[in-house]
Amino acid sequence: MTRFEELLEGHLANELSPEEQTEFAALLRDEERRRLFEVHQRTAALLTGLTRHAPSPTFTEEVLSRLPEQTSSLSGHLWTLLWAPRVIRWNLASALALSFVLAMTPAVWRKFVDGTAVAPPPYHVVTLFRFSVEAPGAQRISVVGDFNGWRTDEIFLSDITGQGHFAVTLPLRPGRYAYMFLVDGAAWVTDPHATAYRDDGFGNRNAVVTIETPQTSRAPNDT
Repeated sequence: MTRFEELLEGHLANELSPEEQTEFAALLRDEERRRLFEVHQRTAALLTGLTRHAPSPTFTEEVLSRLPEQTSSLSGHLWTLLWAPRVIRWNLASALALSFVLAMTPAVWRKFVDGTAVAPPPYHVVTLFRFSVEAPGAQRISVVGDFNGWRTDEIFLSDITGQGHFAVTLPLRPGRYAYMFLVDGAAWVTDPHATAYRDDGFGNRNAVVTIETPQTSRAPNDT
């Protein structure tokens, strides 16, 4: 975790000292960090709006009373593994990661109709694709393409390590997308690691990524 991420988590949890607040404010002068801060603020606001329901004092006993008795040493081990009391620690980063996973999984459920497993419609399916480029010395890099209408000020890559390795992961629906990198708002760079390319009509080549549609699963006796 970088220093900025530590201060961001502390700020959202109202745990920063006055000196740390000053340091955090100085880091926010960077446009990319300011964008990241705004995204986390919106997510934190959504999480604070959730209603928490406390379980009844006898919740654990009620659940255990409905479970079958242990029948073997293996089942006893699994019983202990699943039901032994544990302390689970959550922080803001964990909550944000969980909210992202929940947001990205609306298409994982399947319905069974007449013995056939039917996958959700393809337009609900997304694939996480990682865009990356090596650009030592660059200050700001955006990825633009068919997936965002070729807007240059929308999707920015992050150089978390500070070594010039910029990357961003995007959820893409099935399809074929042309894209390029824009370095410091001036230089257009074609992804050297792309698996396909196409001419852009101006003497350059666009990189192309193809996101396949997951196959619909079927029951073994389906013909």
